[in-house]
Amino acid sequence: MDAVVEISSKNVTKHESATITICIDGTSISELYFDFSQMLKSVRSPSDVSQDFLLVAATVYALDKLILRSKAENGWERTFNVAVPVKNAQEWSKASKTINQCVSFLSGDSWRFTFFERTNRIIRRKQTRRMSRIVPCYARGKVACLFSGGLDSLIGAIDALHESKDRRIALVGHHDPNIGGVEKDQKQLLKALEETYPNQCESIFVGVGNLEKSSEITMRSRSLLFIALGISVASHLGDGTPLLIPENGTIALNVPLTPARRGSCSTRTAHPHYLSLLGQWLTAIGLNHPIDNPLIGKTKGEAVLNCLNIDLLSKIAPQSTSCAKPGHTRWWVRRDADGCGQCMPCIYRRAALHAAGFDNESYGNDICNGEVKVTDPKSEAADDFRACLSFLRKKHSREDVAKMLLATGPLPPLEVLSHADTVVRAMNEIRQLLSDKATHNIQRMAGI
Repeated sequence: MDAVVEISSKNVTKHESATITICIDGTSISELYFDFSQMLKSVRSPSDVSQDFLLVAATVYALDKLILRSKAENGWERTFNVAVPVKNAQEWSKASKTINQCVSFLSGDSWRFTFFERTNRIIRRKQTRRMSRIVPCYARGKVACLFSGGLDSLIGAIDALHESKDRRIALVGHHDPNIGGVEKDQKQLLKALEETYPNQCESIFVGVGNLEKSSEITMRSRSLLFIALGISVASHLGDGTPLLIPENGTIALNVPLTPARRGSCSTRTAHPHYLSLLGQWLTAIGLNHPIDNPLIGKTKGEAVLNCLNIDLLSKIAPQSTSCAKPGHTRWWVRRDADGCGQCMPCIYRRAALHAAGFDNESYGNDICNGEVKVTDPKSEAADDFRACLSFLRKKHSREDVAKMLLATGPLPPLEVLSHADTVVRAMNEIRQLLSDKATHNIQRMAGI
């Protein structure tokens, strides 16, 4: 599939952006959405290269959502040839091999980018007739941290704020205009953090995505868009400013629970190999911002237990959301819950909170009391928990797990066994939850 990004020389949006469209065969399929009005309140003058990086990321995200995997020849892997206008196209073209590898690894598709010189501006500031009396208050800080509204990003934010009480932390939130609830979660958690860490939180919550809705729900490229937004903020804060991406090691590595989940079917939104390729990409285009995942060596339970302000975390953790399928409430017993309870992120979350002694949240379905129909092969909603039980029952050694991890992507040889240990400990957290709270039937299926 051949796509071209077009930036209008005349048309603008109400959010201080040029009208930007993605075209296939000369026909526009989507208009990109950038809320630069909100970003410019905190980021004074986004650099051309950070704007271009954000444009590429938004293009990938939009195509990932708009082009259905079911239409691919093998029902999964799509092929994208994308032409994008950027400043200094020559430098971007030199990095194209790394960019192709990075995005292809992330989404599990085949991507090939070509770049041509951008002649039109992306940001189009509104013209004002008189000078404003309000002095802009731009973001300050020595570090930027992604702030998704999830439990891991909350822990990462608390740890960063607690460690550095003498400096400000830029908390970067992203939301898609077509997906509700995310911005609300971020703002709710921010309020609690600001009460505990006054004058330390710099919040930059920006909507980026595309205007058209789509049926494709995998959205594996969201992390690239989120990171691009974080890099825009880090670039504003200064050359060399690091970007924190808090994601527990189990989710980052995402061990395939069954053979069917290996290879490109395993998500890689914070996989070490992806982040390594991303770092090479940033360096190649002149963006000097180290990317660090402070939770990579921890299970979710260890991230909770080792949080530098666990008292605060225990109070506000229920305001965070970890569910991968929050809108699929049709099959939930408790439809007013914040999470389904049966996807792997929910299972890891509950096991982590149980390990810390505050597993008191309500879920759409309870994996421990038989509400998840694991014995019904027609129940797609039970797929994750069914696979989890199968994995637990087999009691894999760390060597077995290491081989599984290598099936999802390259890892440094000296780090593979350490990563495997992290996965084994995470599975033991789930095993402990089921041992303490699950029915005998569930325990039997888990080999407990």
